[in-house]
Amino acid sequence: MSTLSLWRLFHRRGRGDLRDTSVLAIVAFAAAAAIFLTVLGGVHGFLWRASVDHGLRCLFDQASCVVRRAPAGSGDSGAAMYNELYLMLAIFACLLLAVPFVALAGSAARLAASRRDARLAGLRLAGATNGQVIRLTALDAAGQAGIGVLAGMVGYVAMMPAVGLLSFQGRHFGVSELWVGVPTLLAVAVGMVLLALVSSLVTLRRVSVTPLGVMQRAARPLPGAWRVVAFVAALAGAVGLLSSRAPQAAAAGVIVVFAVVIGCFALVNLVGVWAVAARARRMARHPRRAASLIAARRILDDPKRAWRNVSGIALAVFIAGVTSVTGYVGSMVRDADASSAMIMGDIATGGMLTLGFASVLAAVSCGVMQAGNVADQEREYRMLMLEGTDAATLDRARFIEVLTPLNTVVVIAAGCSMLLMLPLLGTAMVSAAALVSFFGGIALCYALVMIGVLCANRAAHRITDPGEHAVPRVDD
Repeated sequence: MSTLSLWRLFHRRGRGDLRDTSVLAIVAFAAAAAIFLTVLGGVHGFLWRASVDHGLRCLFDQASCVVRRAPAGSGDSGAAMYNELYLMLAIFACLLLAVPFVALAGSAARLAASRRDARLAGLRLAGATNGQVIRLTALDAAGQAGIGVLAGMVGYVAMMPAVGLLSFQGRHFGVSELWVGVPTLLAVAVGMVLLALVSSLVTLRRVSVTPLGVMQRAARPLPGAWRVVAFVAALAGAVGLLSSRAPQAAAAGVIVVFAVVIGCFALVNLVGVWAVAARARRMARHPRRAASLIAARRILDDPKRAWRNVSGIALAVFIAGVTSVTGYVGSMVRDADASSAMIMGDIATGGMLTLGFASVLAAVSCGVMQAGNVADQEREYRMLMLEGTDAATLDRARFIEVLTPLNTVVVIAAGCSMLLMLPLLGTAMVSAAALVSFFGGIALCYALVMIGVLCANRAAHRITDPGEHAVPRVDD
């Protein structure tokens, strides 16, 4: 049988659960592509303003970064002197958002693969070769990623007018500044398709080695406490380094600050898995209700997966901390220096925009991963319902399964953000205005994640509804 015939059989009518996960995967790819292209458009806009030839020479040739005359009445004369600073911050924001972008694209590919594994194992048992399974998976993954990227490009173009309303350097972005060009669009499309292919083909190792491998569940070791020791030591060193660099204003000091913040953000992922597992163990020992026990056991089954569901929120919380302080500082220097006030205000605006993008990416990723978890645990959920567990208890368990690591990531990331900013900004970090903005950003993260979980619960009802699947089958 040809690969195309297998693909038609693979997607024959009556497979509503597979269609649901395919749609969710396409939506995730579309959201990732739209947001990442929008951020690249912002980088292109600042590069357009910083370089005389509107090209990349400004990044490598200092002489090309010439301050151009500001348009009459634009109010751009002061801020135009800091074109390089704006460009550097835009690139930094793009690099930050690359983390949740890759995570979301990878989770979308894993979601689709989670529903394919059992079906592909069934095809292997029916006689399909490894080559046919690989080609079928590649065709399916590339198709979903391609459709999602095309939808994301449409979303990117649709968001251009809204982004153009924002004011940076005293003037608004034009379409020519935000348009990244066809080569960049093609590069992003190829990159996302390749990411989907790699994520999908990696999951085939279980199916290709043995058709029955997908049915086996191996116990995963719990993370060790050495992570806490390494995290505390690294955090103490980072605070000491920032304290010594705080009085300096050199460009090297700015690079050190960025490097330390990114490094500590990476370390949060190291200690976060241990913290989530420790919290789940405590919940399992002293459960308050059945939903708490189910959620705790699900988290302990794979703490890394539970952490990945909400790890993108850590970045959003870091951004919320930095943004809250820059907005406060901008309001304080407004009377002293108009140019400095404009720069700080623009940094705050860019930070809020980055926070919004990071929160949306994290929320969509959380919803997609949670839907994938439900799809993976379909048989377990149905068995619980057959044993008498009501749907409301399972819904609460899914909320607790997300809320427990979410609370953990917020506490850890918020504490790290405040500790790292305190040596640099002093009492500005604990001012009322900064704290209100900070906790407002955290509240936004919570709200968006809860929306994602609600959408995942709706998908879960379709998957676990016994009326749609009278007999639970492993190969269905």
